[in-house]
Amino acid sequence: NARHDRKIKRVNKELGVEGYGIYFMCLEVLREQTDFKYPISEIDLLADEFGTSEQKIKAVIFNYGLFEVDESNNFFS
Repeated sequence: NARHDRKIKRVNKELGVEGYGIYFMCLEVLREQTDFKYPISEIDLLADEFGTSEQKIKAVIFNYGLFEVDESNNFFS
């Protein structure tokens, strides 16, 4: 029932279903990592893989309280 979460509703309102897809694709990527973290410096690779812009991925990561960023500049959930 993630779509009922207010943070996700905000993503949908501002970025549409593309933002919703970016959120879940980021979760999938994090799950594939051994430490469940991904470097912000490599967001360009995710943008290419997802077929979207770095700006939209960064918006999902930074603007909605859905992810955290550690001292090494990796994002995680």
